[in-house]
Amino acid sequence: MPLTIVSPTQNSGQAQGNSSISPTLLASSNTTQPQYRDGLSSTLLSVLPNYASSPMLSPLLQQIGQQIGGQSSNVASTPQVIVLSGAEKSILMGTYAADSQGKISSGQNLKILDGSNADKRLSEGDTLIISDAAGTETLRKTLSATDLYDLNFRKNMVNIASSLGEGWAFSENLVHINAGELTPPETRNYSSNNQVSTETVLERNNYWEVVQRGSNRYLLMRNTDNSGQPVQPSVAINDVFNNRQDYAFDCASPMRLLNLKATLETIGADDFDSHAGQLQISSWYDKDDSSGFDGGFVTKVRTAQAGEVNVDGINNLSGETALFDTAKGDALTPGSAYYFDLPGDNTSASQGWNAIYLGRNADDSYRFWSTNIGNVNVSFKENTWLPQDSFKGYYLGAINVNPNTERLQSWDTHRSV
Repeated sequence: MPLTIVSPTQNSGQAQGNSSISPTLLASSNTTQPQYRDGLSSTLLSVLPNYASSPMLSPLLQQIGQQIGGQSSNVASTPQVIVLSGAEKSILMGTYAADSQGKISSGQNLKILDGSNADKRLSEGDTLIISDAAGTETLRKTLSATDLYDLNFRKNMVNIASSLGEGWAFSENLVHINAGELTPPETRNYSSNNQVSTETVLERNNYWEVVQRGSNRYLLMRNTDNSGQPVQPSVAINDVFNNRQDYAFDCASPMRLLNLKATLETIGADDFDSHAGQLQISSWYDKDDSSGFDGGFVTKVRTAQAGEVNVDGINNLSGETALFDTAKGDALTPGSAYYFDLPGDNTSASQGWNAIYLGRNADDSYRFWSTNIGNVNVSFKENTWLPQDSFKGYYLGAINVNPNTERLQSWDTHRSV
């Protein structure tokens, strides 16, 4: 499948709480400490009437009450361990406990301590702690807003991709609306960069049109539907996912669609509709990025000189991707997109496969999702990034496609994260 190369300069099990004291009880003991302490002293004095007036015993009982009250206060201030969903724990482990090859060492443990807001959910200000098999801390990190946007986007990306099955049917025309052909096609004017040009509308359904603008073909969101009502970006994107049988794409356009859907799930429909504008889908095209072709992600690509990569006797061509290499900064993180490149081919529909990395399996194989294929397990030849089963004959390219946390935060006006 085609891959648009961009400049290298562009840019879940549950953890259980370890305290048996409920938050309600903690709050109660903290707020009633003086009354509790004084009551305890009075009770002790009442059961020891013959000694209550002793000048030595009375201060001692007061001291005991103070110590018990102080212990209650210390318990109340202990940060609580947040109970994580399976998806949250998986993403956190894959992001912070795994190495650059996606490997999580046996026995590693993760927990999140609730921050000062004490909201009992994963949020900014919480403390992430990774421990090894011996219980020794290997990482302690206070989660920032950027961390939370990154984690939530990745969680949504993995959940969405995992639920898609094979995704959409393949189309060499980049984008296609099934049974939406217009006969004859419509010609009309459109304005771009203060210039008026002509486009041809080839296909249409209630939310989208396929338009041809010169040599470029787009799935363009309609301004109004068949009833004359305004089309919201969230509704249009959800239709593409909920009615996949009505659409067909190349293997790159679904990466852009997944970015939009994960963004929607991360920031919510109101903010998504306020910022997304009139959506255009065509391979990696992204109208909101100055480069135009990063799919809405932050994308880093390394290319290779001819012959740098050899797979089963076939060499890569100049300009194809370099081989994935953790020593050069490449890393496998759940929720990021990657590319399986077919060496010696940069023109055919099978030249490569875009894929979302989902995580490692118990047998150390890697889980990916790719359109037209669905969820697939990949095993690599030892000490190489050459697949031995699925995607055999291809190689994992040096492409790292990560969440655009800056855009997520700027679009999230109502602070969903």
